[in-house]
Amino acid sequence: MKQGERVAVIGAGLAGTLVAEGLHRLGAEVTVFDKSRGTGGRLAAARLGELSVDLGAPGLNRSQRNALAALLPETSMSALSPWRPGAADFNLKPVSAPQLWMARPRSSGLTRALLNGIELNTRVRIARVIHEDEAAYRLEDETGIVQGRFDRVVVAAPAPQAVSLLECVPELQQAVREVEMEPRWILLLQLEQRPDRLAQLEWLEGEHPLLQRVWRDGSKPGRSGETWAIEARTDWSRQHVGDSPEQVQSALLQAFAALYTQPIKPVQQRIHRWLYADAGRQSLPVFCSDDARVLVCGDWVAGGGIDGAILSARQLLERVSP
Repeated sequence: MKQGERVAVIGAGLAGTLVAEGLHRLGAEVTVFDKSRGTGGRLAAARLGELSVDLGAPGLNRSQRNALAALLPETSMSALSPWRPGAADFNLKPVSAPQLWMARPRSSGLTRALLNGIELNTRVRIARVIHEDEAAYRLEDETGIVQGRFDRVVVAAPAPQAVSLLECVPELQQAVREVEMEPRWILLLQLEQRPDRLAQLEWLEGEHPLLQRVWRDGSKPGRSGETWAIEARTDWSRQHVGDSPEQVQSALLQAFAALYTQPIKPVQQRIHRWLYADAGRQSLPVFCSDDARVLVCGDWVAGGGIDGAILSARQLLERVSP
């Protein structure tokens, strides 16, 4: 990569922002586009009344934090704070608490910090990447407006959304088309008061026919309020992907209430379906064009989850580094 190269990054999730930050340090002129109104991808947060609750991944574990530290300057790691919640299984039997790290006051603070000094365009849905000549790619949004011309393009959107952006690289497009991603339902709650049976617990995980994990978001560093996140299992989410939000919300609420056998009185609640939440452990056999002018990154490129997002960003940066 040459100094001053113009690079577009489409997608401001963890992988996309890690790549943008790394390319910026390499001397590229980076512009980031995201269809949402903020950054984070599956590290995003959502409003719940006057509060904000993490909507996706609840935090980074120790190995993920270490992998991130190997990729970023030490100053960037200061955005993360530790959290060790009181933990139990779904029978409320105490288990070893996970050690997690996350940004304050919401997880998307990490991706926002990574883009410090980098041009960010939100609420822009890139619809086409057009190869104009050997040296330039033109980006157009869904209304046909040209959003710029770039020497290199990184597509950091979920695989099903990335396919249409890769028409200019048929081999890469075909590889991405074969990636399968799974949905995930999550329910956010604000309660009037903390349930008695969960007075000392902030994290629930284990064997359950419906639930993947539950955490008290209000206990995280920099958060407040009696807020909880209830995350459904991937297989259950797949089976109920077409159900109405009201049906899923009711099912998750009942499963949560059954944990502590008390009536639930939500002050606020919000249901969300991540249509492309889980990529499993698959890895993409190819992640860029032959000349590395068009590249893809994301958890689905390198094994799924936060680990995959970080590994994908690292392998991309290694590919383009001088």
